[in-house]
Amino acid sequence: MVDEVLKRAADGGRITADEAVMLYRDAPLEELGAAADAVVRERVGDRITYNVNAHLNPTNICVVGCGFCAFAVWTEKDERAYAYSVDQLVERATELSDLGITELHIVGGMTKEYDLPYYEELFSELKAELPHVSLTALTAVEVDFIAKISKVSHREALERLIAAGHDTMPGGGAEVFSPRVRKIIADRKAPAETWLDVHREAHGQGMRTNATLLFGHFETPEEQVDHMRHLRDLQDDTGGFQAFIPLPFLPGNTDFPYLPGPTREEKLRTIAVARLMLDNFQHIKGHWVMLGEEITSEALSYGLDDLSGTLTEERIAHATTVETPLGLSVSRMENLIHAGGKTPGERNTLYGDVERDGVAA
Repeated sequence: MVDEVLKRAADGGRITADEAVMLYRDAPLEELGAAADAVVRERVGDRITYNVNAHLNPTNICVVGCGFCAFAVWTEKDERAYAYSVDQLVERATELSDLGITELHIVGGMTKEYDLPYYEELFSELKAELPHVSLTALTAVEVDFIAKISKVSHREALERLIAAGHDTMPGGGAEVFSPRVRKIIADRKAPAETWLDVHREAHGQGMRTNATLLFGHFETPEEQVDHMRHLRDLQDDTGGFQAFIPLPFLPGNTDFPYLPGPTREEKLRTIAVARLMLDNFQHIKGHWVMLGEEITSEALSYGLDDLSGTLTEERIAHATTVETPLGLSVSRMENLIHAGGKTPGERNTLYGDVERDGVAA
């Protein structure tokens, strides 16, 4: 039975949620990886893409307070707290543009000071200063929060943000859709239905988005796969997702430091099953900051075809005890891909090719 499902999935056929769970639990790891790699090679050959990007996090003050998060603080009175103005962020973005970035990744804490007018001003100012840089910004839960405190619908919030220069949406905030797990790790965060509704609305307005899964804590393989099923169903309806990003849980400095985090095998199994289950997602993206460089290279043979970028000044994962760099140079990124036996290629936010003679990143 496992062999039959692996063959069908490797050939691009659709598998059921029950079959995906069976593969996670019972398929030999190398055979599972080979099937996922076959899907990748059929779609993109041996080319692994990445982009040259940087992070801007406007504030780390957040009223939501998720147990798994090591980045946020509750109040401005916390000595770790910071809150940047629009002018400060535009100034920093202009400095970062000298690194040759093609994308700014903008997410942060949720607090009433950072409302819809704030982000409209930020995006319009960034676009005026850096019209060539794409803005991948605001998770679905941030959009929901901003809409609520600004007393507008998701539709109006997205319409206004897009008019201001908002290009694409990252996949954060999804965590695990399971209500059981969400109650443990993020009981104050918007529910799964809200996350899905915001992405559906974004797709309806022509915005491309990503999706994530935070794994390796309290969830079961069945809950992982059910999470993927919800994403696959929405993708069947809208076609608006660009990539799925499996994010391994990092327990350091969270409410759950006693958890070990996912093992190497759990990381590789989750990535491979995602590639086989999410047949309608073009890309499975590896977040090297959380996976680690060695596992990322290995995972290029288990279903990854894209990496999360050079990530200059990434702060959220690094608020845990992760030991990966604060950013990778282009040469180090390409060496990581070569170490996995694949060929690197730079892309832009919408997965178009980027050609350049050299970049000081």
